[in-house]
Amino acid sequence: MNQQTAMDLTSQHPAHVLDALTFPLQGSRLIEASAGTGKTWTIAALYLRLVLGHGGDAAFSRPLMPPDILVMTFTRAATRELSERIRSRLAGAARVLRGLQEPDAHDPYLIALQQSYLPGPAREQAAWRLAMAAEGMDDAAVQTIDAWCQRMLREHAFDSGALFDETLHTDERTLQAQAARDYWRQQVYPLDAAAVEAVLNVWSGVDALVQDMARLSDEPLPNDAHAGTLAQRITQGVAEQAHALAHLRQGWVERANAMQQWLDAQVAPKVCHWDRRKLAGRYYTEWLQKLAAWAQSDSVELLDMGDAAEHRLSPAGLMEARKDGAGDIQLPLHFQAVVELMQALRALPPLAVALRLHAAAHVQQRVSELKLQSRTFGFHDLLVRLDAALHGPNGDALRARILSQYPVAMVDEFQDTSPLQYRIFERLYRPQDNDPATALLLIGDPKQSIYAFRGADIHSYLSARRATRGRHSMLDTNHRSTQALVDAVNYWFAQAEARSPNGAFGFRTDPGDADEETQTEANPLPFVPVRARGRTEAFVAGGNSVPAMTLVHALQPASAPAQRARFAALCAEQIVGWLNDPQAGFAAHDGQFTRLRPSDIAVLVRSGTQAQVMQRALQRRGLASVYLSDKDSVLKSREARDLLWWLQAVAQPLDARRLRTAMATATLGLPVVELERLAHDDSALETRSQQLRALQTVWRTMGVLPMLRQTLHQFGLPARWLREPGGERRLTNWLHLAELLQSASSTLEGEQALVRWLAAQLQQSQAAADEHIVRLESDADLVQIVTVHKSKGLEYPVVCLPFAGSVPQSKRQKHNPVVVLSGADGVRTTHLTVSDEQWE
Repeated sequence: MNQQTAMDLTSQHPAHVLDALTFPLQGSRLIEASAGTGKTWTIAALYLRLVLGHGGDAAFSRPLMPPDILVMTFTRAATRELSERIRSRLAGAARVLRGLQEPDAHDPYLIALQQSYLPGPAREQAAWRLAMAAEGMDDAAVQTIDAWCQRMLREHAFDSGALFDETLHTDERTLQAQAARDYWRQQVYPLDAAAVEAVLNVWSGVDALVQDMARLSDEPLPNDAHAGTLAQRITQGVAEQAHALAHLRQGWVERANAMQQWLDAQVAPKVCHWDRRKLAGRYYTEWLQKLAAWAQSDSVELLDMGDAAEHRLSPAGLMEARKDGAGDIQLPLHFQAVVELMQALRALPPLAVALRLHAAAHVQQRVSELKLQSRTFGFHDLLVRLDAALHGPNGDALRARILSQYPVAMVDEFQDTSPLQYRIFERLYRPQDNDPATALLLIGDPKQSIYAFRGADIHSYLSARRATRGRHSMLDTNHRSTQALVDAVNYWFAQAEARSPNGAFGFRTDPGDADEETQTEANPLPFVPVRARGRTEAFVAGGNSVPAMTLVHALQPASAPAQRARFAALCAEQIVGWLNDPQAGFAAHDGQFTRLRPSDIAVLVRSGTQAQVMQRALQRRGLASVYLSDKDSVLKSREARDLLWWLQAVAQPLDARRLRTAMATATLGLPVVELERLAHDDSALETRSQQLRALQTVWRTMGVLPMLRQTLHQFGLPARWLREPGGERRLTNWLHLAELLQSASSTLEGEQALVRWLAAQLQQSQAAADEHIVRLESDADLVQIVTVHKSKGLEYPVVCLPFAGSVPQSKRQKHNPVVVLSGADGVRTTHLTVSDEQWE
């Protein structure tokens, strides 16, 4: 990207470049921190100033200590890293001010900070405050938003109305499923046959209801969704639909006959001006007969002639069937009426919407009742309760107490904030007021807003941007990547910003739409290029520098699986070529050379399917890899599925079917000859049955962990696995699963209860809990296959994107759709019928 283009873009979108030494620490401010621009370093630097009260007019009104400064971020791992970085910065600065070490020559911030305190009491006092803050970081308020909400509800229980003895329930799906089944029993069982048929048109059974309600568990619903019983909703809905259809049916028998006569007359002559292949009598006659039959019926079913019939019986469809040069023709108004009829039918509120809303409201209420009975709550409840408390009768008192406790808040990864979370910050710190008595620092990057599936909403960021207008800053220098790579990325985004009418991120509007009074910007998310500090090393291979970005195109069309296999093979060949090249590595300016290692390479994927294809391509070339994802749980492994079959067989050793199934699992890997003998030889089956009975005895007397270790020994699994690729992972998975089962068995009664527990765990599809994630030391030495979401915030020297062009298109769900849209004000609305415009 040429320098002039970068300057032009920057001048179009002026932004204040943040100086950590002079940045104002009062009021509300928005800091945009692109990838690699030193966001964590900046947070630690501002934290240090808050502790010192440094900055003159730009300082906070008084020095603070760690318990006074609220720092919130997205994940628990991020809170641990951020806390340690802040502690290290505080301790290092204290040593510098005490003269125990010299500041790094490449750290102008710390040098300037040292110079701002004269030797003597002032510097000693500053060093003491920093050292005390470093020692007090165990009490620091560095938390996830959910954890902080839970803490506020407990510490301010009287003002928030929270109960003292409730327990956080991290997985609410069991409660949701129970509530949905309760609804089915209470509302569906009493229905008559016709009403049950209407229900089954919406949900095929109770399991379908459970799945549908899981999608609607936390979504906003109309206030009247709960009214009446399901039977009343069905009766009312059928009556309203019948009345509307009766009105729409009027006159369509006559119109269908008139259309039939007109079309017959048009195509009857031997020489006519219509393409009889497009306007065939056997087709349009069948369509019009359906139309007439529907118009004569009393059914509440909607008219469904098919997409082809709708199109051909419309004026546009008819004119397509007109031969070239035939000239214009005056079409009867009946054909335009067909278009209007179908639009009117689609506009009718489906009965399914009313039933789903009714079910969702009752299920949500039932989940609340179950939580109250069991004295539990979920993560979403934390946000809802604190928001309700802040807007309740004691809201002002609660707000005052929280602000006295945390006068300053820094929200990291702000682009991942949900509307509900932002409403809490807005209520507490009122960013539009810019009150100097408090400070709200929002740090994020809208380009990295990729967690919409977890509730993150870019409109929350836009709302905060409007509230802090005129108080925006940015970190403008990338410290992570090479100059060439930053230039390449700048160029790509600059092209999108310049060429797309809606800008690089799709939010730019006509400049005339900007409005100072409403704080509306013509482009609320502009692209602003960043500079690069650069790196001292360069990636080289074959004696030459490797370009910062290389594109590989596939010009031959192919199916998605074929393209995946093709690009995975190309990527694997490139990686193997690099690793086999003794000249591939990183050359520093001083002449030092570090050879490329497998762990230097990351392959980014979007899904488990892509990861499997990539791993197979690498395995075929003798190269091991490790797959890291947001759902990287040992419960998702093949060993976990096979272990369920094994536990079922050991729990019932006389069940021949379960025994044969367990012995046939890939984890045991018995020879085919052995499996065939078990199918036909009773003596062989009896021998294995005795083996299982002995293992059952070990399970009952000593526990499931010794039994599973005995299984490993008796079948010689460790030695066999470790001779195979990925064997270390398989053995570790087995042992980790054994420990999880042993822990769970302490609260369960009997073998069958443990089997049911494992089956339930395997059915769950949520992201892995920390205790379910297994990392091997050898994983760090392998090629890293990482999902895009998991890679966020991580750093790899070489990155490959073999499936960059295969962006998955969201599939429009035809049966029971759920779409949640956010308006410009950030208010979310749930749509159970979705128009083409809403889908777009």
